Amino acid sequence: MATRTLDHEILGQIRGLVSEDERTVQYRGIKFADIPGRWQDPILLSGPLSDKAESFDATKYGPSCTQNSNGWLFDLSLIGHVSLEPKKVEQSELDCLNLVVTVPAGVKKLDGLPVMVWYVLRASKGG
Repeated sequence: MATRTLDHEILGQIRGLVSEDERTVQYRGIKFADIPGRWQDPILLSGPLSDKAESFDATKYGPSCTQNSNGWLFDLSLIGHVSLEPKKVEQSELDCLNLVVTVPAGVKKLDGLPVMVWYVLRASKGG
């Protein structure tokens, strides 16, 4: 797949994947916070994604939060008879705070684009 590099004034150069139809570019695994240790509050990051002079490789998904490795089977059961090939997903308790950002391929400046955010909140039992 083709890649495209975005030069962001704060995050630095980020290399993302161009979609097959070349209409969008997806930047994956963009870390937005650090978790210093178990049960500690995350610390928001604000600076370059890479210390190197090279661009940050945002062509791969970042690690997901630690969870049951077969949890996706339950998720699929909620939407019907869907069959997906299982994939090995990297999991990390401390490195799972990352984003996937998709933008139109032809955009030159990111100001003024609409933003949609999916946030999953799971209610706790007993309150």
